[in-house]
Amino acid sequence: MPNILELRDVYRNFSRGIFHTHTIQAVDHVSFSLERGKTFGLVGNSGCGKTTLSRLITRLLPLTSGHILFEGEDITHFDHQKAKTYHRAVQMIFQNPEASLDPSMHIRDSLLEALSIHQIGSTREERMQKILHTLELVGLSDPLLARYPHQISGGEAQRLVICRALLLEPKVLLLDEPTAMLDVSVQASIMHLLKALQQELGLTYLYITHDIELLSWISDTIGVMQQGQLVELGSRTQIIESPAHSYTKTLLHSYTHWK
Repeated sequence: MPNILELRDVYRNFSRGIFHTHTIQAVDHVSFSLERGKTFGLVGNSGCGKTTLSRLITRLLPLTSGHILFEGEDITHFDHQKAKTYHRAVQMIFQNPEASLDPSMHIRDSLLEALSIHQIGSTREERMQKILHTLELVGLSDPLLARYPHQISGGEAQRLVICRALLLEPKVLLLDEPTAMLDVSVQASIMHLLKALQQELGLTYLYITHDIELLSWISDTIGVMQQGQLVELGSRTQIIESPAHSYTKTLLHSYTHWK
């Protein structure tokens, strides 16, 4: 099955006002697919519905209508066990890594907790071996395990969050502006890390950003969102070199003008 995740006519609205008479269409009948082992880039300005869409995919928000299929099965119909398996398989990486880590826990304990919750590894020794191997994958060393989150850099924190996600052996990573809080040089190192991990582990990425330049480097397919709608969808080459929609052209013009 080439497509690991598929969105079909996904719709989510929110009611506003004292009497809930005003409806906002946050995600307005969006359809696209994630091809296994590839990167789908989703670009648009703040408030266009990108993050709401990620929350629908991770089941943090219910759909108003439409369907989300994971490996051919509708996730809204999952029982408790299937939902737990799905939450392991589809992991979220947020833009602020420090907010994703418990400041009161040593990093070692935070990683062990993730494995314990999902019952991965039968002994502490097995779990520690898995942690050490995965730390090496993301370019970190074991002395970091004795620290607290406030004692590491932003780049180390983001690598650590990626490490914690990889411990659960996911198939899909949802990356919501994962380098937005980092310095430019650190951003580049994280992007190269993500590329390397995808090649080594066969991961599928949904990369959410407002930066179309970044997607021109990492994405295989790009979707452009505006006001809750997917206004353009195509290969990286099509979107970057021959955009059809006026909003896509505006995004590209803004980047080239700034550059």
